[in-house]
Amino acid sequence: MKNIVSKIMLLAFVLTLSNSCSESSYDDKFLDPSKSTTVDFGNLAVGTNLYSREWAMSTYGRFFGWESQVLMKQANTVGITLDPAVFYALEGYTDGMPPLGELSKMIASYKFMESLYADMDESEKNANKVYLLAAETQLYAFTVYIVSIFGDIPFDEVGQVSVTGDVSLAHPHYQDDQEIISTILDRLGVMNGEWAAITTTPGSFSQQDFINKGDLDKWRRYNNSIRLKTALLVSTQGPLASKGQGVIGEILNNSSANPIIETAAHNVVMAQVNISGSALDINGGSGFDWTNQRIAATEIIKRMQVTGDGGVWSGEGLLTDGTPVTGQTTDDPRLPIMFCLATVNGEFAVLTKEEEAVDPETPKNGKAVPTVFRGSCAAMDPDLWAEFLYPSANRAYFSYIRVNGFFKDNRNWDNPIITSAEVKFIKAEAYERGWAAGDAKATFKEAVKESIQLYFKYQNNRSVTETSYATGSSSTSFSFKWVINPDQTVYNDAWIDAFTEARWTSRVNGETYAGGSIEAILEQKWLHYGYMYAGEQWANLRRTGYPRMYYQRDIELTAEVPFPANRNRYPESERNNNQNFQAEVGSQDNWSDVLFWARPDWHDGPTW
Repeated sequence: MKNIVSKIMLLAFVLTLSNSCSESSYDDKFLDPSKSTTVDFGNLAVGTNLYSREWAMSTYGRFFGWESQVLMKQANTVGITLDPAVFYALEGYTDGMPPLGELSKMIASYKFMESLYADMDESEKNANKVYLLAAETQLYAFTVYIVSIFGDIPFDEVGQVSVTGDVSLAHPHYQDDQEIISTILDRLGVMNGEWAAITTTPGSFSQQDFINKGDLDKWRRYNNSIRLKTALLVSTQGPLASKGQGVIGEILNNSSANPIIETAAHNVVMAQVNISGSALDINGGSGFDWTNQRIAATEIIKRMQVTGDGGVWSGEGLLTDGTPVTGQTTDDPRLPIMFCLATVNGEFAVLTKEEEAVDPETPKNGKAVPTVFRGSCAAMDPDLWAEFLYPSANRAYFSYIRVNGFFKDNRNWDNPIITSAEVKFIKAEAYERGWAAGDAKATFKEAVKESIQLYFKYQNNRSVTETSYATGSSSTSFSFKWVINPDQTVYNDAWIDAFTEARWTSRVNGETYAGGSIEAILEQKWLHYGYMYAGEQWANLRRTGYPRMYYQRDIELTAEVPFPANRNRYPESERNNNQNFQAEVGSQDNWSDVLFWARPDWHDGPTW
C-alpha cells in the first residue's frame, strides 16, 4: 500500500469537517477510522457501517430530534400537538439531528476504503472484497433514505480530500438526486454478481459483520432488496419511472438470478453489537422522551379498529389488572401492542371500570372511556387542537405509545433495517401494477400475516413488561396503565387468513378503498411501518398518495410550516458550512417543491 499514513491523516481531517450530531459515547466505544493508527480493512468496514446507526437504529437523535418531531407529524403516524407547531419542530431541536452529516462521514470513510483497496495487490483484494461490498451495500441503503427526504446532496466529491489531498474539495458540490439514484440502481445490479462471486471470506468477517453475521446469502439478498426498494421509489412517476419498473421486473421475474429477502430468517437487522469489549446498547424508541411525542395517531387507530378512533376495543386480551376483554375479535391485533388505552382528562389515570361519556366539544369536562383507543392527527379541527391538548393535563385524554411494549424501551429490539413483510408489500404492489408476474392478493395476505407475526415476536420478546403500575402525577405514567395484551392463541392462521382476505377489499370498519387494491396494499404497508419507520411512510405517501388522508392547515400566525411539506429543508449547518449551498441548491431549500419521483397531490388538505 502507498501513502497509508497520509491518507489516514487526511481522512481524519475530512471527518472533522463533516457536520453531525452524533452521541459522543459512540466514539468512545467503537473503532473510529479517523483515529486508526494501523490499517485493518475489517476495522475500517466496522467504522464505516457504524456511521449508518442514526438511520438504521433506534437512536436518541433519530427519534427525539428528527423523525418524531418532523417526519412522523407529516406522515400522520404520531399525534399532532402545537408544541411549537403542527408540521415542524423548532430548528433548535432538529438542526443537525437529520443524519445527513453522518451520511457524509460514511461516504468519506467508504471512499477511504476504496482508495486503500485500489493500492492492494490481487491476493489482498480477493481477501478484502467482502468488506468493501458490505460497506457499499449499507452506504447505498442509507443514501436512498437521505435523498428521498432532501433531494440533491453532495455525494461523489465527499471524502475526496483523503484520497487526492486536494483541500478545495472540502466543500463538495451537490449532485442531482436523479443521477444518484440512477447510479445506485445500476451499481447494485452489478454488485449482485459480485456478491455471488464471493465464495470465501476472511475468518474475522463473521465476527466483525454486526449486520448479517458473515452470511453471504443474506448480504446478497439485502443488496437486491435495497435495489428493489429503490426502484419502487422512482417507479410511479417522473423521469426514472420506466427504469424503475424495468429493474423491478428484472428482479422479480428472475428470482434465481436476483435473490431477495423472502422469509423472516432473511430479515436484515442492526442488532445490539459488542465490538472490542464495548456494546452499542440502544433500546427501542430510545428518543421518545416527551409525552407530546408519543400521543397516538388518529389515522392509525381508525384504520385498525371497527369503531374507529374513540371506539371500544373489539378483540381478545386482558387488562393489566386481570380484567378480561372479549369481543368479536375483528380489530387489528397490532393496535393494542402499539398503543395504550386512553385514560382520563387529568394528571392521574383512572383505576375504575366505569365508562363515562366524553363531550367532544368540551373534553376537559369528562373522562375517557377506559376501554377505547383515541388519538390526535393533522385532520383534527384546528379549534379543537388547543382544547384537547392544552393544558398538558388534557393530553391524558389520548392514548400513548406503549412503554415497555414491543418497541419503546425494549432492550431486545434488534433494529430491523428491512424485513420480509416489507419486501412482500413491495412485491404485491409491483404485481398489482403489472410490473412483474405474480399473485398480488396472495402476496399481500402473506405480507400482512408476517407483519402481525413480527409484532407478536417483539411483544413476546420484550425486555420489560407492565407488571406493576407506575404511580405519580407525571403523564408518563399513562403509558404503564390500562394496556391490552392480545390473547395470541386467538389470532391463529385461520383468523389471520380471514382478516387478510377482508383487508384486500375493505378496512376493518367496512369501508371500501377509494383507490382499490393498490390503496389496500399501501395502507397496510403504512400500518406495518407504524411509528418505527417514518422516513419510509413519508416517502411512500408522497410517491403514491396512499393511504389517502386529510391535513388541516396550521392556523398559527407564526407557523414555520403551515402545510405538510413536499420535501424538507436542509439543516442549518449544511446551509452555513458548504460554500456551494446557495448557488447550487439554495433555490430549492424550501418545503413546497415536489421531488422528481413524488406526486404534487399526495393528500386531500390545503397545499402550498
